[in-house]
Amino acid sequence: MTSLANRLVANIAAADGKTAAAMALNFLSSTGIVVTNKLAMDRYGFRFATTLTLFHFLATYVLLLLAAAVGVFEKKVLPLRETAKLAAGSMGFVVLTNLSLQHNSVGFYQVMKVMTTPTVVVIEALVYAKVLDWGLRAALVPVCLGVVATAATDFRLNAVGAAYAIAGVLVTSFYQIGAGTLQRSLDCSALQLQLYTAPLSAAFIIPFVPLLDNWMPSSPDSIWKYEFGVGNVSVLVLTGVLAFLVNVSIFLVIGRSSAVSYNTLGHFKTCFILASDFVFFNRPLNVRSAAGILMTMGGVFWYTHLKLDKARREQEAATAAATSVQLTPMGASRSPTANGGQGEDEEKVALTKA
Repeated sequence: MTSLANRLVANIAAADGKTAAAMALNFLSSTGIVVTNKLAMDRYGFRFATTLTLFHFLATYVLLLLAAAVGVFEKKVLPLRETAKLAAGSMGFVVLTNLSLQHNSVGFYQVMKVMTTPTVVVIEALVYAKVLDWGLRAALVPVCLGVVATAATDFRLNAVGAAYAIAGVLVTSFYQIGAGTLQRSLDCSALQLQLYTAPLSAAFIIPFVPLLDNWMPSSPDSIWKYEFGVGNVSVLVLTGVLAFLVNVSIFLVIGRSSAVSYNTLGHFKTCFILASDFVFFNRPLNVRSAAGILMTMGGVFWYTHLKLDKARREQEAATAAATSVQLTPMGASRSPTANGGQGEDEEKVALTKA
């Protein structure tokens, strides 16, 4: 027990502060946007989800331009073809997720969302030859099962809904993996990449807006008949700011860790939101939901511990290797007896340089 406690302390001490900050930003902004989106749709009746997503992409682009203008980051020219693929994945993820929710029960929708995590693991192993350690794979089992136990309240499916759900899982998985690999291959930051993908995603999603939302001028429930006021506009603007933080933090988290780690963080957010629903909104808590939340939290904790432990050991190995390289010239010095004291002089020179 003492050894495990010492490892936990050492792992936390060696953790990357920037990665932790990116995850904290994603956690806070993601939970915040769930609340504000729900406020916009339920309290203010803005039930145009795809239109809201289009606004979020545009708000992200505008805020990124402002950030670049004030010197937060420098713009970088990126290949349009590669960034357009990632933007298409982002658009496909949003559209297919909405279609899956529309054509499936909430239970099946939640289960398929959870399937993104093992799908990412399989794709990375088969396509990118990136095999996850056995311990990390084992830690993901209670994470996924816990979310299913907590969120899957009903489970009904149909052929069309299942097709949308499966396509959504595949597109989302490739999109999340691509967000990390593209940052590394193009040597760009999350902000630089989002500056390209946000407007492209907005352009790609425009044709789907009138298909998925009610834009019929003759319909009494269309967006043209919606009454905008100070209250609902303020909430919508707030969702745009939070969407900017969410979109940027997604790339930050995936770029600094991995798509699997981002998915694990997402499952933690899901259970946190459900737990807050039980605590603050008096949602009935049953044994299955409570066990699911505890199972997910335990899996997330163990996965995080293993990731930090691995990162610490890699950092220690790299430090030891660097130290060994620095000491090599001294070890290679000639002995003073072999060359009339010349080896001693060379060793002093080596020590001085070190």
